[in-house]
Amino acid sequence: MRWQWIALLLCSGQLAVAQEQLGLSHSNYMPLEGGLLNPARYAGQWPYADLRVLGVGLNIWNDLVALSGSDHSLVGEIRNGLNGTSGPDPVLRTSFSERDKKATTLLDLRGPAASISMGRGTFGFSLRSRAALSVTGVPASMGRFMINGLNHAPQRGVRYRDDNIRQVMATWNDASIHYARIVQASGFGMLSAGASVSYRMGHAAAILRFDELDYTILDTMRAVVHGTSGTYTLAMPGTGIGRGWGADLGVSYERTFEEVDRYLPHRSSTGCKPMGYRYRLGLSIIDLGGMQFRDVQGGAFSGTDVAIDDHQALSIEGTDELDSLLRSDMSTYRPVDRIRLGAPTALSIQYDHRLREKVYIGTVWVQQISSPRGTRIRRPNTLAISPRFETRVFEAALPITIREYDLRRPMIGLMMRFNNLVLGSDHIVPLFTRQDIHAVDVYAMLRINMHRSPFCRGRRRSNRSHAPGSMEQLPCILPQ
Repeated sequence: MRWQWIALLLCSGQLAVAQEQLGLSHSNYMPLEGGLLNPARYAGQWPYADLRVLGVGLNIWNDLVALSGSDHSLVGEIRNGLNGTSGPDPVLRTSFSERDKKATTLLDLRGPAASISMGRGTFGFSLRSRAALSVTGVPASMGRFMINGLNHAPQRGVRYRDDNIRQVMATWNDASIHYARIVQASGFGMLSAGASVSYRMGHAAAILRFDELDYTILDTMRAVVHGTSGTYTLAMPGTGIGRGWGADLGVSYERTFEEVDRYLPHRSSTGCKPMGYRYRLGLSIIDLGGMQFRDVQGGAFSGTDVAIDDHQALSIEGTDELDSLLRSDMSTYRPVDRIRLGAPTALSIQYDHRLREKVYIGTVWVQQISSPRGTRIRRPNTLAISPRFETRVFEAALPITIREYDLRRPMIGLMMRFNNLVLGSDHIVPLFTRQDIHAVDVYAMLRINMHRSPFCRGRRRSNRSHAPGSMEQLPCILPQ
């Protein structure tokens, strides 16, 4: 039981939440990735067309336990796994904080996608698969039971009253269309707005929620549940067993170096070059909506004074045994045949500032929006700052991330783009040091950029700045 809980917290925290891939979020040469955080980013995109062939990312994070880096290195564990060898048993370090514990895991498969600039408007589409699990509200006392087992002597005979413990998991596909437009361009300011609409196809879902859990572990065998209520539901894996819709909405403002009154992206009339900016500020709400799953197993339960004679012998294998246990031991049990599961909705603010030519520094704030009593996948709260250097053929970013506002555990990442190949991690330090490992994050991507539009074919780029209102584009008519 103990190792099952550890595996849950370390490896299931968020099967679909590398969540933001923050090394990519500000890039001017990868608008498809920046558009996932704010769809307004598609408007006025620097490449004429941005194409994604395939991308994959994995993120695992928890704040309960960490793999001891002094005894094991992450690179060593990976090497042993590839060679089929095993070293000493892993050593886990437990957090001493009494705050409620959380865990997230994300497997993010980003399929084919494209966006193309059509003047002041930009159209796009994308395919994406995600598998996400979030665990929230786990009290520190319960976390110690998970790590040490129910025989943990310091906690025997103590009555614990907990509430709003929640585990939500889902796997689904998104088929999305995007549109963004420069809605106002005047003087040295440019305002853009964008939206994405997604059709969601769910393939599996599970919810375990304790609204109340009042219990005491009496000794090495006996336990009593004084009172409990909650819900458990399971949608067995299948193709398209869930359906739903989603949306992203965003706005963006750029303070430019040149006047933009007549600016048209990727048109010869404005020099066929992207519009540089001093700073860019964006606001968005992402992953609205959810999915409904039918023909699920499970129900809502409540009960009082449930005596357990031997908690070490308590074994539940499969949903049928769990269903039978709840029906027999709970005072009320109400089966359900469908569930509605919310996507990991969040509010985000982005800011990007140009320090000098090709050198920028960006910040991102992501604040999750979900009720402790709801059935919405919880997105991690994230605050990040990311300096970067970018050109058409090479880009490097160094994101520094604070997860769940925990200043004690900043994560340092590295993203590098070599023309069309992207490799990165939002938490690269465990690969090179022996720090305790509480999170793992890696991602890779293959993409193609088309920088020149058909309207600019054969035209040599000019280094002169376009002066709105000038007569430089008017034909010269000689007198007869």
